[in-house]
Amino acid sequence: MTNDSSQWLQKDVKDIEPTSRQLLESYSGLAPEEVVPHCLAIRDKAFALYPWPCIGQMRFIRLSLASYPSYATVLERIRGNADARFLDLGCCFGQDIRKLFIDGAKPEQLVGLDLVSEFNTLSYELFRDASKLSFEFYARDLHDDNADWSPLLNRFDVLHLTSLLHIWNWEGQVKAATRIASFTKPGALLVGSSLGSGVGGEFPNLEGDGTNFRQSEETFQKFWKEVGEKTNTKWAVKTIFKAMDSTRMNMNQSWAEPNMGILIFEVTRVE
Repeated sequence: MTNDSSQWLQKDVKDIEPTSRQLLESYSGLAPEEVVPHCLAIRDKAFALYPWPCIGQMRFIRLSLASYPSYATVLERIRGNADARFLDLGCCFGQDIRKLFIDGAKPEQLVGLDLVSEFNTLSYELFRDASKLSFEFYARDLHDDNADWSPLLNRFDVLHLTSLLHIWNWEGQVKAATRIASFTKPGALLVGSSLGSGVGGEFPNLEGDGTNFRQSEETFQKFWKEVGEKTNTKWAVKTIFKAMDSTRMNMNQSWAEPNMGILIFEVTRVE
């Protein structure tokens, strides 16, 4: 039996994170009193399309990339080289792309990919920026062997993947990461985070119809070694594992376990 997705729809939203509020007020021009009702209206449209917990629980507007220790390195790589290209995998509403644009990246350097094309359309409604920002976007399923991947191959210097890999079990993650590896240039940097576990292993997935693999710091090293062997590449892996609000607020769920937390990672293609 699959889980009821309505449980993810947060009802008591009083405010959003300060960095997201600042973005919507200063970049999008929303009045302070407009921010929460505007976000909720967009949230409800998106949740009707695809009821992911990150949408229902208002995490879709968090600026994840800028919160990572490697963000300064990301900016340096993109702003320091006009030919550098950035790919946001599972970009959802492209909030991290907007942050990069504000911080000096050129629109032509920025590319987004997500399973749901309507999220990209809604992103311009959310940020009210259709007149000032246009970036490449691809609606693709990373497991789709029949999709046209040629526009993305061997192209990217920096890639961002937050709340993406943990969707799948080990086999599914390997397949997705093998695809992602094909998008990279030698020396490429992958930055992101996933739902993880201090012990690592297969656990019930959020949908209630299978499992997902929650990486530990140890299993993530083994994971990229396997991906490297499959793609004839080599990867240097740095990780930080910690508990965060997004996991603590879900500890009463059927798929939760006491070692659950967030695995933050920085993976560099060294060959």
